[in-house]
Amino acid sequence: MTNISIVNTSIYKMMAIAFYFLISVSASAQENAGKDPLQELFFPPELVMRYQNEIQLKKEQKELIIGAVEEAQKKFNRLQWELQNEMTAFQKLLGDPIVSEPRAQEQLDKVLDLERQVKKTQITLMVRIKNALTEDQKAQLKTMKGK
Repeated sequence: MTNISIVNTSIYKMMAIAFYFLISVSASAQENAGKDPLQELFFPPELVMRYQNEIQLKKEQKELIIGAVEEAQKKFNRLQWELQNEMTAFQKLLGDPIVSEPRAQEQLDKVLDLERQVKKTQITLMVRIKNALTEDQKAQLKTMKGK
């Protein structure tokens, strides 16, 4: 594997871990063990589009959701490239025989800030999708989630 593919794989893993960590946070982890507390609160765009006819998604709603997804994808791409760059710098720094602790912490802050931006973008997308739906559509989608 090349260094770039290793970094890409690492970035994807970190982004997935960061997202699942965000999703898995709950007030009572022991009570909700094994459950994803935010999963029940949001509707992935794939689910909404799969059942768009069944929930009678209006054209305006569909356009709003598509726009939100496209906007998020642009941000994800930009953030992915920035995160890849900062992770490469972080790995290089940590690979030094003697690691400067202040520089390592500063670089880690850059990586974590980008991860925070990824999480914020993910939640923003999910909130926009949820807000675009009517209460009836949300109820229908909740029953369709289990299928």
